Amino acid sequence: MTQRPDQFDLDAKIRVDKIPTAGRVTVIKTDAEQREVLAERLKVSEVTDFSAEVTATRFRGGIQAKGNVSGTVIQPCVVTGDPISQTISEPIDRVFLPGHDAASEATAGAEIFVNLEDDDLPDYFEGDEIDLADLVLEVFALAIDLYPRKPGAALAGEQAGDDPVELSPFAALKTLKKD
Repeated sequence: MTQRPDQFDLDAKIRVDKIPTAGRVTVIKTDAEQREVLAERLKVSEVTDFSAEVTATRFRGGIQAKGNVSGTVIQPCVVTGDPISQTISEPIDRVFLPGHDAASEATAGAEIFVNLEDDDLPDYFEGDEIDLADLVLEVFALAIDLYPRKPGAALAGEQAGDDPVELSPFAALKTLKKD
């Protein structure tokens, strides 16, 4: 393996000033070596498939990236340890605007209005290039099940853990109660 997880590159950089009015479609496909590095980076047993298609259109001096990321990961079941395959297909919809985030630049004591009912806040970028690979990898990684469980797999009664009622501090008081 020649690539390290910290040097992983999917070559999905686009120049904001070179996007046509109809938008630019970026297709990301991976080979076996890239999927091996991706599996190591995501801490899963194997990534058998990974691809993405993102359309970048101009939006308020920045871009709006819409598309889909899909793939398949294999990781061990948290109960049995058997390999489990998870198919991922996630939509992408993100806005990138030029400049700084005003909220991160605020001084102590400054008031910042955050509308929690509004859409997601945009991401900010510097320069004239945006790397869509970071966006695609983030969406893919967040879709991976952290605790995969094989259908029907359950812990045995003695391995299930202690009963929370018995662990309660009031359980000791119950033994002192006179009937």
